[in-house]
Amino acid sequence: MKRILMMLMMAALTLTVNADLVHRYDFTTDASDSVGTANGTLVGSAIISGGAAVTDGGNGTVNGQWSLGNARVELDPTAVSGITGAFTIETWFSCTTGWPKFDSLFAFSDGDEVTQASYMLGTPVRGGDPWPSGVGFRGAGSPPPPGWDYVIHGQYMDTPGLHQLAVTYDGTTFSLYEDGVLCNFAGLPATVDAPGFNLSLLTYIGINGGSPYGDPVLTGSTFDFRIYDHSLSAAQVAGVYGLGSDAVNADIMAVVPEPATLVLLGLGAVAMLRKRS
Repeated sequence: MKRILMMLMMAALTLTVNADLVHRYDFTTDASDSVGTANGTLVGSAIISGGAAVTDGGNGTVNGQWSLGNARVELDPTAVSGITGAFTIETWFSCTTGWPKFDSLFAFSDGDEVTQASYMLGTPVRGGDPWPSGVGFRGAGSPPPPGWDYVIHGQYMDTPGLHQLAVTYDGTTFSLYEDGVLCNFAGLPATVDAPGFNLSLLTYIGINGGSPYGDPVLTGSTFDFRIYDHSLSAAQVAGVYGLGSDAVNADIMAVVPEPATLVLLGLGAVAMLRKRS
């Protein structure tokens, strides 16, 4: 008589949910990172005051050089070193721009001030009627002509009060949100496709300044700056807007968790032993 012995190694299933928010700068007392370890550094005349990073709108870069005369909060490159695909940048700010336009709300750059080949720049008011806000970028997909960049637009934001601006990238498409909703201003595009954009290559990172161009720094205050390693949905952008700029990290992470991940532990092969009798 033959007996068949089945030996099964049981797998352990573990459910993990990790917060999508990877770095946050709320400027309560300094420019430290309250979620990760990529702390910021005050540069030039930038100060922390009233729970915000404050800059006075002075000259941006001097002779095109990132390192000179550029007031800003400078972030450590590790803030984006692992973000090669989807991401979201969210900032809460208040500003007045005056002239000239193109004040730097935030700037991510490869540091090449000559070619300006790869960057992402947030501006509360761009030049040219109807003076929209916008996020311009280069370094993805088919590059625009020299001197141009891809831009997603929104309502000008040099208006009184606190505002939220969020730019999302899902690996193919950039989208721009203002105060919790997808932008829709003057028929200008709020979304644009740029497959292959790689944020991790942009290692010069500034809040309130840092443009690789000669753009002025922000005349105003940034109260919160957040980096997510996923593209937030429209509902999630609205959700974090509803929490406000001073939300606690746990509440933000509850709105924007990463998809749950099943981890298989101890999974072994199924062994069949056959014994002759």
